[in-house]
Amino acid sequence: MADDEIPFPPGFGVKDIVAWGSTGLVVLDSATQTVIKTPFDPEQDALIQREREIYKRLVERGKHPGTLSYIGEVNGNSIRLEYASNHDMRSYLKQQGVDSGTRLGWMIQIADALAFVHDAGIIHGDLTSTNVFLDDKMNARLADFAGSSIDSSALLIHVTPSHEYPGNLLSPQGDIFALGSVFYEVTTGKRPYAGLDDHIIRSKFQKGDFPDVSSLGGLGHVIRTCWDGGYEDSKILVKDLESR
Repeated sequence: MADDEIPFPPGFGVKDIVAWGSTGLVVLDSATQTVIKTPFDPEQDALIQREREIYKRLVERGKHPGTLSYIGEVNGNSIRLEYASNHDMRSYLKQQGVDSGTRLGWMIQIADALAFVHDAGIIHGDLTSTNVFLDDKMNARLADFAGSSIDSSALLIHVTPSHEYPGNLLSPQGDIFALGSVFYEVTTGKRPYAGLDDHIIRSKFQKGDFPDVSSLGGLGHVIRTCWDGGYEDSKILVKDLESR
């Protein structure tokens, strides 16, 4: 797509881009230290509108420090969000070493945010480390709800196979399973079964054949329990993590 074809919000251009994904374009408003997420074309309007609906629900429920703050609507088809200056977790982990205490803290923050999201009637549906962001104080913030389900609506995006629950994706267990894969990546630096074809990963998961986590100690037990469906809800997962 040529620069002059990109549907930038008025007053923004290539120099302002901070992210570019399947659901739209994200530009930084440096004057307010917020970002504007806008669709590439009208076909993606539904994704941004779904995300706006979900953020409004989260605001109604009292907000949570583990999700990005929703500022409001822009130009009818875009949303303004808090800016997470350290970007997404996967990118950060590729560039920086992180101590075990920080990693555990992130896991607790994400799981606690997910419990809040589930209580609000939302299933994230695309929970990966690229959809968890790090703010200026290095706190983990759950985001990117463009493909999520609200009040049992259909998911608009499917999660990558390395994080895909071999069961009902419209369930808290679907997100908790994906969170196990996020924790695996945070702990080991790689996604589950990295390098294998998607159909092989799906086949393994259907058989309950997951990566070996025995060398990861207590966190390995947490990860395996996420994959095995052993947590009834995210609140129980939070308590287990806090005991580590």
